[in-house]
Amino acid sequence: MNRVFAALAGVAVMASPMAVAQVSGDGGPIKVNADKSEVLERQRKVVLIDNVDIMQGTARLRANRVTINYAGSGGTETSGLTGFGDIESMEAVGEVFYVTPDLKATGDRGVYDAARDTITLTGEVVLIRGEDVATGQQLVMNLTEGRTVLDGGGGQVQMNINPNQREGAAGN
Repeated sequence: MNRVFAALAGVAVMASPMAVAQVSGDGGPIKVNADKSEVLERQRKVVLIDNVDIMQGTARLRANRVTINYAGSGGTETSGLTGFGDIESMEAVGEVFYVTPDLKATGDRGVYDAARDTITLTGEVVLIRGEDVATGQQLVMNLTEGRTVLDGGGGQVQMNINPNQREGAAGN
């Protein structure tokens, strides 16, 4: 599974070799588009604002706003978007879309936690794999374990599964 929001961090550093996190597990150059960006050097933070569109390889992340937090002390002066250090976390808010060749996931808020190597989407979450669709209130993807948990919140998880979608399956 691709490293969803991890790439966002790489976005801000424009593929700087210091960034560990990335949007795609395949690596490579990261392209970022946003209406505005704000670098908060002392807080070790980059904020991408409005129409944020981050692409790396075959993975794409879109949101209204993305905040990237870097590890380390906040007192060090930096120059521009490089030199912050490793990505600690990323938060995407407002119409969050994450798309890879294998899945499409949407939610109201998404958080990448580098220490736990997890991506969490919350809000009206929709997960699509092929023709299968699942909905709930919280999706947690543990990238290290390859484990995905969808929680219905106060309601139930709903799924529509198409068992005949695989090539070579009977009836195709």
